[in-house]
Amino acid sequence: MLQIGRYRLEKGKQLKGMLPVVNHTLELPFCAVSGEGEGPVVLISAGIHGSEYIGIRTAIELSGELQPSEVNGTIIFLLVANPQAAYSFTRLVVPEDGKNLNRMFPGKKDESLSGRIAYTIEHELQNQSDYYIDLHAGDTHEKVMPFVYFPGVAREEVCETARMMAEATGMPVRVKSSAATGSYNYAAIQGIPSILMERGGGGCYGEEELLQYKEEVKNVLGHLGVLRDFAGSKREKSQHEVEKASYIDSAAEGFWYPKKQVGDLFRKGELLGVVEDVWGNRLQACHAEYDGIVLYQTAGMGVRQGDSLIAYGNV
Repeated sequence: MLQIGRYRLEKGKQLKGMLPVVNHTLELPFCAVSGEGEGPVVLISAGIHGSEYIGIRTAIELSGELQPSEVNGTIIFLLVANPQAAYSFTRLVVPEDGKNLNRMFPGKKDESLSGRIAYTIEHELQNQSDYYIDLHAGDTHEKVMPFVYFPGVAREEVCETARMMAEATGMPVRVKSSAATGSYNYAAIQGIPSILMERGGGGCYGEEELLQYKEEVKNVLGHLGVLRDFAGSKREKSQHEVEKASYIDSAAEGFWYPKKQVGDLFRKGELLGVVEDVWGNRLQACHAEYDGIVLYQTAGMGVRQGDSLIAYGNV
C-alpha cells in the first residue's frame, strides 16, 4: 500500500492532503486517485516554476475530474510544487532562497528550502512512481509552442519508454533532452520513464488551451493503461522530433526584439532576434545555426545579461 507522508492510499478512493517538506514548515498540496484495479503509479507534478499557471490548473482540474472507477493503478497529482512562487507571481525561482527548483535535483534535506522541496519530491513521490509527467509552461516572461521533452541521458529502455510517452501526448514536437538536470531528467536517470510537457506562457491561459493540455495528459495516461476505456484524441499530423536544441542567452543588459513567433520555421542564417541598448545600438544578433523551429522565447522586452532569449531546435 502506498503512503505519502502521514497518508495511506486505499484502492477505490480519492485522497486530498498536504505533504510536509522535510525539515521545514512548508506543506505541498497533493491529490491521489487510486483505482480499484491493478495498474502502475503515475506521478504528475505542476508548479515547479510557480507562475506557470496552466500546468497547475491542468493538474487541479484533472485531479478533481478523474474518478477511481476510471483508473487502473494510482495517479498522484502534486498540485503545486513551489506554492509561494505561485501565490506571489514569482518567475523561475523559490522566493525564499532565489533558487530554481528544477535545478535542485537531487535535493538534500539540510539545504535551503528549494533543496528540501526537491528532496521531498524525490523521496516521497518519485521513488514510489512507475512513470512521471512534469507539467510546465512558458513563465511570466515567456511564450512556448506546445511541445514535450523526453530524456536522452538515462538507460536506453527508460529513454525509449519515455519517448513513446512523449509521442502519445499528440503534441506537434518532441525534444530529446541532452541534460542531466531537472526533476524529470533526474527521475529518468533513477529508472523512471519521465516527460516534461510545455504549453502557453505569460502567466495566463485560455479555456481552449487548458482543455487541450488536459487532453494531452490524458492521452499519456491512456497510453500507459491507467485510464480505462480511453480512446485518446484524434491526431491529424505526425509528431516531429528535435534531436538538437540550442538555447541562447543575452550577452548584455538591454532590450530584446524577437523576429519570429514561437512555432515558426526558419532557415539557417536567418535573424531570430536582436538585443539593443536604449539608443538602438545593436548589442547582440541571434542568427540560426541550422534550419529549425522556435520552441520558446522571451516575450518581455527588458533583459539582463545571462537571461534566456530564445530556444530553437532542428526538425
